[in-house]
Amino acid sequence: MKFFLTSLLLGGLVLVSPAVVSAASEASQENMEGQAMIKPPSSASEQASDTSEEQTEGTISSSDSSAGMDWSAANTKNQKTQGSFTVCVDAGHQGSWVDMSAQEPMAPGSSQTKNKATTGTSGNFSNVPEYEVNLEVSLVLQKELLSRGYNVIMTREDNDKAISNKERAELATEEGADITVRIHANGANDSASAGALTMAPTSSNQYLNQDIIEKSNTLATCIINHYCDATGLGNLGVISSDNMTGTNWSTVPVAILEMGFMSNQKDDLYITDSSNHETMAKAVADGIDEYFSLVSPAASEMPSPSPVEEPSE
Repeated sequence: MKFFLTSLLLGGLVLVSPAVVSAASEASQENMEGQAMIKPPSSASEQASDTSEEQTEGTISSSDSSAGMDWSAANTKNQKTQGSFTVCVDAGHQGSWVDMSAQEPMAPGSSQTKNKATTGTSGNFSNVPEYEVNLEVSLVLQKELLSRGYNVIMTREDNDKAISNKERAELATEEGADITVRIHANGANDSASAGALTMAPTSSNQYLNQDIIEKSNTLATCIINHYCDATGLGNLGVISSDNMTGTNWSTVPVAILEMGFMSNQKDDLYITDSSNHETMAKAVADGIDEYFSLVSPAASEMPSPSPVEEPSE
């Protein structure tokens, strides 16, 4: 997701897998665009847990509740046919001229609110807005996924669409998506911060069931490993965060890809170069392929008409 992050969050790291880290604390300052800034972990004891798509409002209160949400009904709404999966591709942000400053709940039942969306960061060296490169890569990813036989839902296909982070998650549910992949780019105050990362919910996220949490982390791991192998960008692993509106409202596994730091010259010029977008998109698609081979191997190999229900809470 693209966001301009304005503070480094430090906390204890828990190593979940070679590429997965979880955050122990969340805090941030907002810049004038209302976005948070994260930096990559600098050691085994430092970790950024706050990022981009939305401004950070602080940690989730234990008093927040998702009471009244029929997650089971949402998760079993659509039966899936083996070999036929639907991917929701969410190009983060929208044009700076689109006013998304109105507030919406950060999660189901939460009293904490955040901007419906933010504009995102921009390239310090390319001068390309994040919302623009997010969409460009997402459109190439859409084409690649369609060529592989996936059904694809796009949350936006231009920079004018006013759609909030909550509404993006709801669209994925309404359209029967199996997963959501959110495309963003990163930013930091320090131009030395570099590399790509993915974001996924922690095991203690109170708004998502454990099946979605586990699958979200699997999806995030598959994507970041393929993406960094293909692009050569630094692999910062999976950052755990529970304050992303678009994640907390999701009823399907969801991962955020931060393609690189637009505040870093190498990252910025790489991800904004359209000649690299096919490589980037194919790598993300390879990660999605691997994800489905792990969580639904029979369905990913055999285009049979036998229905396979998604797990419920």
